[in-house]
Amino acid sequence: MVLKCYRVLLLSLMKKILILLALSLTLFHSSIVAEESAYQNYAKSIFLSVEQMPQKVYVGQVFPIKVKAIVAHSNIDTLSTTFSTPNSIEIINQQSPWVVSSNNTYENTFYFKINTANAKLPSISVSLIKNKEPLESAILTLSTPSIIQLKKEDFFSNVIAQTLVVNKYKTTTFDAKNVMTVLEIEATEANLKDFKLKGITKSGIDSFSDNGSSQKIYYYAILPNYQKNFEFTYFDLRGNKFTKISLPIIIDNEEVSTQLGLNPKESIFEFYKSIAYAVLAFLFFIIVLKYRKWYYFVASLLFLALYFLDQNPLNHIKLKVGSTIKILPMEHSTIFYTSEKILNVEKLGERENYIKILLPDGKIGWTEYENISKN
Repeated sequence: MVLKCYRVLLLSLMKKILILLALSLTLFHSSIVAEESAYQNYAKSIFLSVEQMPQKVYVGQVFPIKVKAIVAHSNIDTLSTTFSTPNSIEIINQQSPWVVSSNNTYENTFYFKINTANAKLPSISVSLIKNKEPLESAILTLSTPSIIQLKKEDFFSNVIAQTLVVNKYKTTTFDAKNVMTVLEIEATEANLKDFKLKGITKSGIDSFSDNGSSQKIYYYAILPNYQKNFEFTYFDLRGNKFTKISLPIIIDNEEVSTQLGLNPKESIFEFYKSIAYAVLAFLFFIIVLKYRKWYYFVASLLFLALYFLDQNPLNHIKLKVGSTIKILPMEHSTIFYTSEKILNVEKLGERENYIKILLPDGKIGWTEYENISKN
């Protein structure tokens, strides 16, 4: 009887244990399923990495950082990039588009410019975009390379570049005491927009273009007419040294469409030609008085007409009040003079919508046709 009671109790206990085990397994399975579901919902679909960046940079330098994004999501429209607030650093091409390099792999090259020795690179946030809505984002923290401050030289142009060349340059007369040198400079991975030299009264960048890794400027400088050479240095990243460029200043009489030419009235040939016309007109007039032949009179009138035509009174024009005079015949060229009253000037040439003029003070510049007064 006692044995039977123990058996009943044992069976009842085993049933309870089995029920508890079943409940435990059910709860454990539900937990695993929930964790797997949560992992699937929050699994990363974008992975960022730095492919290329310099180990050291210089204050003022423009340098590239190449970034790669692996996207484990097949249905997106594009990638969007944002940056954290930079510390003493300029991001040159924040909106640079991502380029597909292979299946699910995107690449981009961002250019940064260091402004101070304590600058820090920002972090990059890249988002997957579908129907103009972000699906997921990833953040890449950039480590700042070693920053070096260059020692400035007297002729240093502030430019740091992988390569730099002066494609062409031209020196022309600006006024009685000065000449103007215009240079076309091209550089790669450079801060060419910072080109500036000490000790020049009037100078600047007249035109700037940037296609990513390569930049080009037109730089002008007003120099005293006794200066023999135009010199400057830049820091060559390839050679890790300052490189000097020296250009002889030779006044060019030949006019180039994008640069100033000499005032033709200052030509010694023009001067003697005008004198010759006047002298011949006078001589034939004396001959007319002596011989009283009509053809001598016609010759005298002809040379007199040539003399007045050579003075070119037809090219004397008036400029409106507020007319701007530019260094070069370009839309964004530097304005060096604005008229405060109606000016009598002489037209020397023309190019597209611009005319080259000689100002009353002897300076030469370019102005738009719309500035010509019709009165």
